[in-house]
Amino acid sequence: MKRLYVYWIGALVISGIGFYYVNVMTVSPDVISGNGNLGLLVSILFLPVWVMGLYWSYRVARNRSQNQQKVYLFILIVVLLICGSLLAFPLINNAHELINHLGGTPTDPDSVIYRFGWLNQYTNSMFFNLYTFLIIHILAVVIGIISAIFISYRDLESF
Repeated sequence: MKRLYVYWIGALVISGIGFYYVNVMTVSPDVISGNGNLGLLVSILFLPVWVMGLYWSYRVARNRSQNQQKVYLFILIVVLLICGSLLAFPLINNAHELINHLGGTPTDPDSVIYRFGWLNQYTNSMFFNLYTFLIIHILAVVIGIISAIFISYRDLESF
């Protein structure tokens, strides 16, 4: 059990470092980029670690929730979903601010990112930031708790 927590903490730390590096590779809207999307290369390298971090978050939540009272788990799910929803507000606000700084969307001819698509060297920070990191891990924990509830219900039905 302790090894599970070591894997989980390690994956969270390395995942956080990966999100930070992708964010660092984001080019400022006032700078002209000629090197392509280096953040995409970093994200490809860290993708297995991110998947493992989500998996370990799910496993820890499922293991911790298996012997808990269902009312406690329901309240925890509601609180986590509310926290995740509250994190969406600054995430959306930051995305709108970045789009304004870039001069518009990829379909706007006056935009810095015209014809680039949404995932490019200027918009990495819109997708890889603290808010998205926390939201996806909250969702992994909620799914882990829900799976623990369904596993316990399935075990009760087998009696």
